[in-house]
Amino acid sequence: MIERLRLSSRSLPFRIAALLAVTLLPIGLISVTQTVLLSRQEDERARASLLALTTDAASGEEGQIRTAIGAANAVASILPGLRASGWDCRDGLQTLLETSGIFSYAGYVDGNGDVICASDGEGLNVKDGVIFNQMRQNPVTRVSIVLDAPVSGTAVVLTSVPILQPDGTFDGYVSVSLPHRELFRNVSEMTENRLTDLITFNAEGAILTSDGGLDTAAQRLPAGHTLQSLIRSGQSAFAGRTPVGEDRIFAFVPIIDGAVYALGVWEYATTAPWVRWLSITSSLLFPVAMWLACLGVAFFAVQKMVIRPTRNLRARMLQFMRTRRIAPVSNESVIPLELQEMNETWQRLATSVLHDEAELQNTIHAKTVLLKEVHHRVKNNLQLIASILNLKIRKSGNGEVKTALGDIQQRVMSLARVHQQLYETSTSEQVRADELLESTVSQILAGAAPDASNITYSGSFAPVTVYPDQAVPLSLAVSELVTNALKYMGRDADNKAHLDVRLWTEGETTALFEITNTLRDPGTIPAGGNGDSGLGEKLIRAFVQQMEGKMTISTEGGTYRVQLRLPVAAFVEPNADGGHDVTLI
Repeated sequence: MIERLRLSSRSLPFRIAALLAVTLLPIGLISVTQTVLLSRQEDERARASLLALTTDAASGEEGQIRTAIGAANAVASILPGLRASGWDCRDGLQTLLETSGIFSYAGYVDGNGDVICASDGEGLNVKDGVIFNQMRQNPVTRVSIVLDAPVSGTAVVLTSVPILQPDGTFDGYVSVSLPHRELFRNVSEMTENRLTDLITFNAEGAILTSDGGLDTAAQRLPAGHTLQSLIRSGQSAFAGRTPVGEDRIFAFVPIIDGAVYALGVWEYATTAPWVRWLSITSSLLFPVAMWLACLGVAFFAVQKMVIRPTRNLRARMLQFMRTRRIAPVSNESVIPLELQEMNETWQRLATSVLHDEAELQNTIHAKTVLLKEVHHRVKNNLQLIASILNLKIRKSGNGEVKTALGDIQQRVMSLARVHQQLYETSTSEQVRADELLESTVSQILAGAAPDASNITYSGSFAPVTVYPDQAVPLSLAVSELVTNALKYMGRDADNKAHLDVRLWTEGETTALFEITNTLRDPGTIPAGGNGDSGLGEKLIRAFVQQMEGKMTISTEGGTYRVQLRLPVAAFVEPNADGGHDVTLI
């Protein structure tokens, strides 16, 4: 698997795909970055729009509460005059309520909690009330809800403005009440953007108003958030879920800094999962689509215009290498100009190679014919010499001379057989040693003494091919060995003579020749072959040395064995490439 992947990584389509991936990577990164930035900008615009819509939706509550705070500040500004007139303020404050049309109470509570100047309820003491204690501990402008007001007995939103003496001592506060019901409106009439509830609350996190009702307002708040935590986080818009499991978008805005805040609860526009997934991955779709498109086009172009013509050219080259035939080009019209030029160059090269090979074959053929003619003439001359020696042998009356001339004749005939084999071989570069030696042994046996027909002969010759410079000394050495074996042939206990000749191979680079014969008597060693001179043994050893071989002699049980171990050079057969058939595409 790893090797297959390694090979695939070296292919042209894989490298082009990798190059395209690297090239398109910056474009993809830019696309993702731009998409993220646009998404953030869109989120910011949506957030700003939602906050503005929430502020606009709370503008009614904001206007009335600011009006109440302004009225309280106005009453606080006239307190010195009221104090000087003996707190004659009831009629003036009632006139203020009637003029405004939205206030239900206005009054001043001194530092002891006594209501000493009010549109109604003067003389009440509220020192045990929550608002009084809050104002005394932290004298700031406050907006509070009182569900059961002491004076009106109804739910009111109370705005309180602190009064401080010049030295900063708390001197009470002025309160102006708004009837709670005046702050309720139908949110569906205020906006077309699916505002489900508008909740206002003060700095302590107490809910002042809720268009969906105070009793159930807590069910519409964001789960996991408190109102005071929203105040600390500042103006924001976020998606969340209510305690009852409804998905909502919440927009928090301050409408009166430090005093009153508004929380808009908006419907959450649900989106199908595939649309949400598409939104998340949209930043990657463009570069991926570009990469796939480029990869498809590149693969088609490379496959059609480069890989396929290149494979076709390779197949034609292989076919030419095996068959020496130049195949025509297929679909030449779709091949790019550069590859057409490469095809034309290769065809010219192949044509030149064929022309050179033809000239070389003609030259080799002429030389082969000439060389065969030389071998033929040499063979004829050697046979002529052998015939002359044969005439001399017949006319000679001396036995030793006849024997010497016979040995010479036999060696000349061995040389003649080598040249005859070279002449008859289809190529002058190789000689079948098995055929040559089998012919040599047969001719020696045929020309041996008349009693040679009584010899039990067995021959085994495995196919062995040698060069001519090995064939000559091998043939001469075998001729000497066979001649000596016949000369010193003996018989075994059964009065039988045996001659065994074998040729076989050992591995791919070694040939072995072995000749075994029965001895005439245990004390006779036939290696010398020429009387006491030992000429035969010297010739054999010289021939073996010339072939860079090794000779081993052994005597065992009345038999004499000579073994030659010879190195054999390897031949390279023409067109032996071991290839498969080539198919042009």
